[in-house]
Amino acid sequence: MAVVKDFLSNKMVTRLNYGIVDGKEVIKSKSYANVKQTATIAEIHQVATAITALQVPALEEVHQLQQDLIFDDGL
Repeated sequence: MAVVKDFLSNKMVTRLNYGIVDGKEVIKSKSYANVKQTATIAEIHQVATAITALQVPALEEVHQLQQDLIFDDGL
């Protein structure tokens, strides 16, 4: 029996630094769904950088979240 996976979804998450507010560093995340399965990490980073360049908070991190269904194919 072989264990296989099926692609379900792909998201890009940016973490943005809003600076110090009331003595605490404020970091917020923004998710972007429907990222193509074939998108490379360089392309994802390039898009995240372009989007956040239009915003005031500084880009801290870029995450790619891929969701797969893992199952036994029964063969």
